[in-house]
Amino acid sequence: MSEIEQSAVSRQLVDLKDRSGLSIRAIAREMGYQNASSIQRYFSQDYSKPALPSDFVTKLLPVLIGKGEHPITREDILALAPDSITDLEAASTPSRAAQALEIKGQVAAGLWMEAGLFETDATKRATLSGDLRFPPESQYLLQINGESLNRIARNGDFILCLDFMEAGIEIKSGDLVVVERSRDGGHTIERTAKRILRHNGQIELHPESDDPRFQEPVVFNEHDEEATEVRIIAKILSVIRQIV
Repeated sequence: MSEIEQSAVSRQLVDLKDRSGLSIRAIAREMGYQNASSIQRYFSQDYSKPALPSDFVTKLLPVLIGKGEHPITREDILALAPDSITDLEAASTPSRAAQALEIKGQVAAGLWMEAGLFETDATKRATLSGDLRFPPESQYLLQINGESLNRIARNGDFILCLDFMEAGIEIKSGDLVVVERSRDGGHTIERTAKRILRHNGQIELHPESDDPRFQEPVVFNEHDEEATEVRIIAKILSVIRQIV
């Protein structure tokens, strides 16, 4: 009979424990358990399941976020959870009610376009709630204008955006993001949505399109005189498409 191999998520959990500097006993107590034995099995070499229980991951979030020399992020911990968002939502506290999302205008998915052209003075709210894995106040909707993301988000679709700084997550190479750049000494603010890739110290913004006009990435570096400042303002979590 072959030995049971420790699952990847269990090894990741052990790595996070080591990174945090906490013992299993300390983690268990912070999670509300009296003894380390209550959670020991998840750190064991005998744990072979592909994900950790949703309720365990939910309790682990406030214990490990920000711990360690290289601070542990919310995404590091959520990577241990089941793939199904529903599983994690079910483990959320009942008091966490879904909140309607604010619509903050549009974003260009082709060329850089001035953010002011897409923003309105009137606050609009959608009849949709956000991703319950993240703080509701850190989420909002933007409407896609253009075709350079049409493999993922078509012209007119809405994208669910997460202010990654407020949510305390890490943006990784390969993420879909909303990016702003300022020009003319900050007098011109422009916005676009692309897939971000980091290569040799450069930031590359890649389209996701079958339109031949949008195939080349936009590359920025510290010597780019046109872009006085380029910053990521949000991670794109999902796409919402209206069918009527």
